[in-house]
Amino acid sequence: MKVHAFIRENSPKVLHPSGDLAPGLNKDIPGFSRYLYFFFCPTLIYRDVYPRTPEIRWSYVVSNFAQVAACLVYTYYMFHRFLRPVFQNTGKAPWSIRTLAMAVFSCILPGTMVLLLGFFSVLHSWLNAFAEMTRFADRQFYKDWWNSRQWGTYYRTWNMVVHDWLYNYVYRDLDEILGYSALGRAIPRFSVFVLSAVVHEYVLICAFRFFFPVLFVMFGGFGLGFIYLTYHRRSRIWNIFMWLMLFVGCGLLMCLYSHEWFVRRNCAIANVSKKGVGFNLCC
Repeated sequence: MKVHAFIRENSPKVLHPSGDLAPGLNKDIPGFSRYLYFFFCPTLIYRDVYPRTPEIRWSYVVSNFAQVAACLVYTYYMFHRFLRPVFQNTGKAPWSIRTLAMAVFSCILPGTMVLLLGFFSVLHSWLNAFAEMTRFADRQFYKDWWNSRQWGTYYRTWNMVVHDWLYNYVYRDLDEILGYSALGRAIPRFSVFVLSAVVHEYVLICAFRFFFPVLFVMFGGFGLGFIYLTYHRRSRIWNIFMWLMLFVGCGLLMCLYSHEWFVRRNCAIANVSKKGVGFNLCC
């Protein structure tokens, strides 16, 4: 994503060195030092110049990395204390609908905690640590997404670093190509969600080493549908609805992926059916 942004922002300088450039765009081709700085600063949008702080507060850097380490330890504790006892024998005996429902409810709290720990450790502590080390002054990595009453607002404010990249290099380009019509804006929005869902699913495939597209369906299906369901909703009840859906969604994701992981782990390696795609209730 950073490589794409760097090439995208500087390609006009190479292709049209003496032509008309966008207002405010520096005509100088950046050197390797600018690329190296952009590679480490916590943004996905390349600019020749960024706002900078006067000095580095190393105590602030250490405290943020300590927070990341604490979040990792607490996440490990959540898995070991709340998830392993529930799923460690999964696959050795047939499951029922009642057992599956109880597992989902037992995963709601740890799943939501893992979501919040991941948000705090990555989007707050990790990015602020690198922003301080690179003296990067623009630190609006997220907004108050927890107060959102519309799912569109939640997606735009949850992770502003990735949102800005998707908006500038995917949504806006498709919007200009297709025209500023109702259909022309629906297609870019759908494309952004499909791209995000594919990338998230690819990360889980690399982590778990099996294809189990629950996140893809929930992110690209239900997540996109909730945008239209909560469009122009102003009542506070929709903020409660957002949190309820986050609780249920985190519980389902944690339950289904944990279940599938332990089923494949507990079943015999020679069982070919557990190496494919699908939800396996038992060996």
